[in-house]
Amino acid sequence: SFFEKNKAKVAKIKKKMVAFMGGRFGGPSTGYDIHNLRPTHYNMNVSDYHFDCIIDIIRAVLRDLGHDGQDVNDAVALLQPVRADVTTGFTVRMEIARRNVSQGTDHLFRNLNGEEGVAAMMEALFDIATADPRIKHLLLPDKERIKLAQTLYFTEALGGPRVYKGRRLPVVHADLGINDYHFDAYMVDLADAMVAQGFNDALVDEVLVTLEPVRAEVLCRSRDVYKTAEIKNGKSLLDRFGGDLNLETVVNSMYDRCTQDSRVQFHFEQAVVKQRQMRRRMYQYLSGAFGGPVQYEVSQLRPVHFTMNITDYH
Repeated sequence: SFFEKNKAKVAKIKKKMVAFMGGRFGGPSTGYDIHNLRPTHYNMNVSDYHFDCIIDIIRAVLRDLGHDGQDVNDAVALLQPVRADVTTGFTVRMEIARRNVSQGTDHLFRNLNGEEGVAAMMEALFDIATADPRIKHLLLPDKERIKLAQTLYFTEALGGPRVYKGRRLPVVHADLGINDYHFDAYMVDLADAMVAQGFNDALVDEVLVTLEPVRAEVLCRSRDVYKTAEIKNGKSLLDRFGGDLNLETVVNSMYDRCTQDSRVQFHFEQAVVKQRQMRRRMYQYLSGAFGGPVQYEVSQLRPVHFTMNITDYH
């Protein structure tokens, strides 16, 4: 949805990308000011997920053009440092919104003006979405029934009474062929509908944050980070690494190197007892992430690291 623009806009985007990447990859300066990256992308809601998708596409394009693995890795390494400039706007707004909704969603429902306000928001959303060529085909065949079901679901999800009695979202959406493109388009339409209803930007962000976890259910994906470890030839990534003992060796070697690397040394140079605790927790997390026994509650990652000032650079 970030690239589907009119021809003039597409040409302008391509020109700026060529100018930026040409300079980034060691070519002649073509007049692109790197300081424009952050303000240009600040209000575009580009997340780390979207940035990673672009990196994956660039990798694929370079490989298709016959570049070897090292060249591809070098190109990606040159692009990674601009991640923060591209994603900061989304990250800042979403983090503020997350902190607001972490105490519950009752205030959300009140600020949306209750059931009547949610219903009016959904009317505005469907006026926009059913005219949106990207997703209207998913809504028009049974517009009124879908709108009623989604209104009930949103009422409950946004802090209202438990009124949704429909099927589970993965069951509802399993055969519809919905992907991230459709979900992003729908969320953009929702934001536009809320703005049209007079809701402020902060409330829009809180609603988007509250509904973002729905993506996994609508797209029929697992939310469990531990299920991402790919099984090959009947073996998990942990098994292919050689099991628990080798993982402990990896963690200890990594930790030791971190204590010697000035870029991250500050976070790892701790008292002996604290170091032992950190090594253990790193091992427990990686064990589950690599397909072994789940020993660490992944929901603790955010609160544990929240005040540590860890950046993409680190």
